[in-house]
Amino acid sequence: MSKKIRIGIIGTGGMAHAHADQFKHIPGVELGSCLDIVPERAQAYAEKYQVKHVARDLDELLGQVDAVSIVTPDRYHATPSLAVLRAGKHLLCEKPLTVTLAEARQVAAAAQKAARRGVIHMVNFSYRRSAAMQKAMQVVAAGQLGGLRHVHSFYFQSFLTSNAWGHWTKESLLWRLQTAAGSGGVLGDIGCHILDLTTAVAGDVARLRCALRTFPKIDAQGRECTQWRGQKLDANDSAVIEIEFVNGALGVVQTSRWATGHINHLRLEAHGTQGALRLDLDRDYRQIDLCLGPAKDQAAWTTRTLPEAPSIWQRFIRAIRTGRPDQPDIPRGAQIQAYLDVCERSARSGRWEKPLRWA
Repeated sequence: MSKKIRIGIIGTGGMAHAHADQFKHIPGVELGSCLDIVPERAQAYAEKYQVKHVARDLDELLGQVDAVSIVTPDRYHATPSLAVLRAGKHLLCEKPLTVTLAEARQVAAAAQKAARRGVIHMVNFSYRRSAAMQKAMQVVAAGQLGGLRHVHSFYFQSFLTSNAWGHWTKESLLWRLQTAAGSGGVLGDIGCHILDLTTAVAGDVARLRCALRTFPKIDAQGRECTQWRGQKLDANDSAVIEIEFVNGALGVVQTSRWATGHINHLRLEAHGTQGALRLDLDRDYRQIDLCLGPAKDQAAWTTRTLPEAPSIWQRFIRAIRTGRPDQPDIPRGAQIQAYLDVCERSARSGRWEKPLRWA
């Protein structure tokens, strides 16, 4: 029987619970250690998920594990990622990889160096577990749509207009509205997901133009507010991104926290000279609609239901066991960071801007 893979969890807040749940269901994996800036939170997390060890610092955690999941707020990804890679431990980092392109370049360079020593590294763009997304990538890459012409996609949430997730003032949501708490806003938090999905299907970005907004929030009494308990609510919460792809296609990507009627909804359509595809993850992660070949003349769509795809956590463990790297890796995270960077530059300039190289 193969040796157990010991996982360390850095950051034991909201998303860390999903990591623990996922890893505990993979045979041969154990939660070896956890670390949090709030020791009591780490202790409670360890008790809930039967984590074997609660670390006092990063060095102590690294001595207890084979691989690490970093699940801290966005601003605090870079430093522990670099430490994990330099220690020769396998790394799964939450998205976005970092909050600046300069940091992303550092982490990507360290990941490429570590990979030469057999270290596996991935970024948790968790919607890669959608079989429909994987199929869409294959369809476009195989040329089944012909020349790509138009792409549009969105990732919509409504936690600023709905209590379906709880009120936005609760801890797990509030930090996402504050740059001081490490948030990159809706662009960094979920915009990175829809940019990964869209560009994985449609190809690289040649240039883009982005509009970002930060609207006043509505408190429980219906009053508009731009601060909460003395802290600014200054992280962007809506984005519209126009894209020119390297292959010549045009696209529009949208993301918002204000999408009333959508709890957590991702959708993409891609249209080419010989066909089209669409996927809607609010409907089903396994279903893709295709309009190909002669069917395009009647605008006739066929729905295919695909076998379930493995999760990012399953693929991370598989890559460690086989020694075969998988996607999305750290350089992919750096590429998406380059797209987030150019979105922010465009939002400031109001002009079309070209992404900088991530490496």
